[in-house]
Amino acid sequence: MLSTPGHADEIELTNGDRITGRIVSKAGNELVVRTDYAGELRLRWDLVKSLRTSEPVTVMTAGGDLLNSAQLAASEADKVALSNPSTEGNVKREDIAFINPTPEQSGNGVSYSGRVNLSAALVRGNAENDRIYGDGALDARAKGYAWGLGMKVDRRKDRGVKTAQQWLLNGNYDHFVNERQFIYARTSFEQDKIKDIQLRTTVGAGYGWQIFEDEQTRLSLRTGLDYVNVDRIASRDDDYPALGWGVRASHWLLDRRAELFHDQDGFWSIADTQQLTIRSKTGVRLPIAAGMTASAQLNADWERTPAPGRKAVDSTLLLGLGYAW
Repeated sequence: MLSTPGHADEIELTNGDRITGRIVSKAGNELVVRTDYAGELRLRWDLVKSLRTSEPVTVMTAGGDLLNSAQLAASEADKVALSNPSTEGNVKREDIAFINPTPEQSGNGVSYSGRVNLSAALVRGNAENDRIYGDGALDARAKGYAWGLGMKVDRRKDRGVKTAQQWLLNGNYDHFVNERQFIYARTSFEQDKIKDIQLRTTVGAGYGWQIFEDEQTRLSLRTGLDYVNVDRIASRDDDYPALGWGVRASHWLLDRRAELFHDQDGFWSIADTQQLTIRSKTGVRLPIAAGMTASAQLNADWERTPAPGRKAVDSTLLLGLGYAW
């Protein structure tokens, strides 16, 4: 039997084990319990025989009822005694859909998350060069919609002379038509003078699928039509309709000690199939403490038909520190 001292929630499993800690959440067939001795434990809900809470939680039933400040206690077989200021009684264990549901699960409110990362290099001596790279994102999620804003900035100098300047701003809005499918709109603004791009603007819309979305894995795919306008510094300007797509993926490993991620956006011209642009970043984030993270990521941008004298691929390997909330 596993136990912790002091007041705590108690879970009894069908094999007779008892686990004490603090119930964090329940969704699907997973109950998350935070303990002092083993961190967060993820238990199969169908293996939970009974549970008792020492402090109020929020319970959402399979019928959609939301019960705030609820207390749970062991009851008869396959039932849980539930009480809150407005109701009291027994509820079947399988009728408990969520414990402490997020806003997107309950339909009440909006949850926000974000991150910022920064890497820099200052070289002095026989060589003098500076480099500053930063990126960040802010995301919001409700039951019926989601939106996100992102940015990145890369500036480099060699002996006081600017040798590179690149920045990218992007945003998207997703309207969910059901739990896993959504209609989206997106836009981006990009400058990269080394690639002869004064300003590249994209705007588009389409259909998407939220394939996974839980505490461990997130994966969404989207595809639609975009309009791309490229204002170049020296070469000919261009604009075209494009088939667009996007991928957002992340997965936690090693009991949430490392997060793998991959983001990609693509634009393939309908009028000229030689016009193809892909932007991607892939890497790993390692939580340190109090929201601080260390990261290693590879940014790779590819243009099938770059401006004259430019290369098709730009890739950058970055090591940096960040903050996530």
